[in-house]
Amino acid sequence: MSSQTGMAGFVPVDAVFSESGASYVQHSAGDRLREARTKAGLTLDLAAARTRIRRDYLEALETMDTRGLPARAYAIGYLRTYASFLAIEPVGIVEQFKREVDTETGRAVPSASAKTRDPIKLPRGAFGAVLILVCVASVAWWYAEQSPSFGVIANMPSPPDAAPEWARADFQPARRPADVGTIWTGVPLGDAAETDRLTLRATAPTTLEIQDASGRILYSRTLAAGDVYQAREDGLTFSASDAGAIQLERGGVELGTLGAAGIPVENIALAQAETAVVDPE
Repeated sequence: MSSQTGMAGFVPVDAVFSESGASYVQHSAGDRLREARTKAGLTLDLAAARTRIRRDYLEALETMDTRGLPARAYAIGYLRTYASFLAIEPVGIVEQFKREVDTETGRAVPSASAKTRDPIKLPRGAFGAVLILVCVASVAWWYAEQSPSFGVIANMPSPPDAAPEWARADFQPARRPADVGTIWTGVPLGDAAETDRLTLRATAPTTLEIQDASGRILYSRTLAAGDVYQAREDGLTFSASDAGAIQLERGGVELGTLGAAGIPVENIALAQAETAVVDPE
């Protein structure tokens, strides 16, 4: 009798907690978020529209997939906003989320492995070796075609007629006497010019301008007493502000002045100047 009473008074523990046993099961932070959203009758798209958080961020928070979340500070902020929207105490779930993602168990482990690139595989066997040699030979041939042929250029002999005459080994310079007249042609002033040329010597300050046959001015300046100009070509014309201050000489012989003293002259030809000299007295 006592045994029956004892058996009748025994109540299994599972029977006591059978109705509310699920409430004692520990849920992850992501599970709590998903369960609260489901009870509220919200989809991820609707929750994203109301919280203005990207749908993929909300999904990553619920699946605890840290690969789909932004930087840690932004992820914690999104978690706090999402929890407050679902009427979940934000401080506790944030702490739970941090504990779970810092461990290597449960939901903190990424649900999918990261994609890795397939390693480059080289062909094996004799065919692979031949293929590699062909590629190397092709690259070497292309490089040789692009490089300049320095050896061909360096070995090319220069034609005998390519060098100028003075650079040839058999060149003999012509030894000709220098023509003094040619050397001094065009030199404006100087007492060492040829003695048979017409010489204009200033006896007083005056201006003198000389032009050639084409009208080009060869000489134009103010002369001081003693300055000399020697005419070295034909067809010259002379202009002076004081014709009496220009003494004409040829071969060291004084011919006279270019004109009367104090009288300007303009464009007097060389031959005319010698015939129109004025004998200074």
